[in-house]
Amino acid sequence: MTLNEFKEKLFKRAEEACFSEYEIYYEGGESLEIEVFKKEVDKYSLNKTMGISFRAIYENKMGYAYTEIMDDEAIELLVESAKANAQIIENEEKEIIFEGSNKYEDFNGYNENLSSISPEDKIRLAIEIETEAYRCSEYVKNTGDCALGTVESERRIINSKGLDLSTKGNGIYGYMVPVVIKDEKTNSSFAYKFTNNMDEFDVKEIAKESVEKSLAYFGAESVKTGKYKAIFKNSVSADLLQTFEGIFSADNAQKGLSLLKGKVGETVGSECLTIVDNPFLKESLCSTPFDAEGVATHYKNVIEKGKLNTLLYNLKTALKDGVNTTGNASKVSYSSPIKVAPTTLYIEAGSKSYEDMIKTLGNGIIITEVQGTHSGANAVSGDFSLAAKGFLVESGEVIRAVEQITIAGNYFEVMKNTEEVGIDFILGVPRSGSCFGSPSVLIKEISIAGL
Repeated sequence: MTLNEFKEKLFKRAEEACFSEYEIYYEGGESLEIEVFKKEVDKYSLNKTMGISFRAIYENKMGYAYTEIMDDEAIELLVESAKANAQIIENEEKEIIFEGSNKYEDFNGYNENLSSISPEDKIRLAIEIETEAYRCSEYVKNTGDCALGTVESERRIINSKGLDLSTKGNGIYGYMVPVVIKDEKTNSSFAYKFTNNMDEFDVKEIAKESVEKSLAYFGAESVKTGKYKAIFKNSVSADLLQTFEGIFSADNAQKGLSLLKGKVGETVGSECLTIVDNPFLKESLCSTPFDAEGVATHYKNVIEKGKLNTLLYNLKTALKDGVNTTGNASKVSYSSPIKVAPTTLYIEAGSKSYEDMIKTLGNGIIITEVQGTHSGANAVSGDFSLAAKGFLVESGEVIRAVEQITIAGNYFEVMKNTEEVGIDFILGVPRSGSCFGSPSVLIKEISIAGL
């Protein structure tokens, strides 16, 4: 049964079951991951997914159900499950089936050139990442992980109000963890690249970065405990933004789980800090012309030169605050409830090069890696305490590598204490349907526990 045939039968049955409004959310996709070890394919994993969620209003309450099968039995199960679900709901919050926006951006996140790469070429590229890592240095003796993958996704929303939207996207990623041995000491780090533009996917750069980072930490020592001026490298800044993205959610604010509640229009960061939610960033794997409720997405400055312009809303949270939705309804998967989340959230790049930022830093620490963001960060208070690595800088010059330190601070203070923003923008690894990015940022002060 095709999706259109399934929709016709399901909607007819929903009408017979006395649902006043109803909608299906379709999600399909394919992911391929190739892991290699010593020029041989160690793992080849191809996964295809398809699922449909059905939500419908029965006696002014919304019921939900989902299926991974399109047949007559599934239709009956969806209708009965959604009705039963609606009948046991006790909250009085208004639920909305959206009729559609006036205009949608003509956005195409699907790269035909990327989709035409053969499995054989993908294997070749994966092996090439590993091969290049060995070429980069004689100290590369092994690989902890080397992988290449591609993803494709398709979404479609159809409802009883005449809405029918669809979008497709795809991307490619590479990941490398070399094991380097020097003077009987072993070290490793990593590098990755996620994009949907093959012109930006350079296996040599992935390999080179991973080896350089791994070699850079030889001779690393701790530093004295104290407060330091610091640069958060682009990947670290992106990780922190991802960790604390919930502070921008109107849903969290309404539940008392964000300290930005009631702060719209106020200054919450430094003048050099602008944070953007951009659903049309070409290289992002999370770009989309509409959100999980069928609302048109749009570019927005969440924070502009330090001032909080808006929180992120879906239809339900916007109704509560008496504002328009920002088009940030999100579903982690077809079977998940609708929540609030960014599309591609990032700190807008500034004008200084990374090298110039080090000179501006003068004396301080560059933080290049952090660990424990899931356990060492409080998403409500903004407090964090994270194991870290980096480099000691004196008089604007990198002196040596630093390890066995813990950085501690508060993300709200980090936003206020951002003094410079670099040009070295990077997108991090997508998570739960959202992407996060940042250039390197220079912070006025951070607490470091070391010696």
